[in-house]
Amino acid sequence: MNLSTVTRQLEMAAFFPEDEAEAAVLKFVSFDPTHIDEITRNSALAASTVSSALTMMELEGLVRQVDGMNYMRLKETRTAYQIV
Repeated sequence: MNLSTVTRQLEMAAFFPEDEAEAAVLKFVSFDPTHIDEITRNSALAASTVSSALTMMELEGLVRQVDGMNYMRLKETRTAYQIV
């Protein structure tokens, strides 16, 4: 057994939202600030669902609110390629 990969898998799981609404909202949040209204329009989810998902993701450290209800990603959810 390669137990070193267990730690890596747990670390990577922290980058991905567990909730379906959070996953749907995260698709429309980039590393550039995006207003909550634009996220709501693009995701086609209820404003309350988007607001709740963004709040939870902010607590989880996935997104950050910046001036005037704009949100941006904090962590990359893709695995970076490394040249060996």
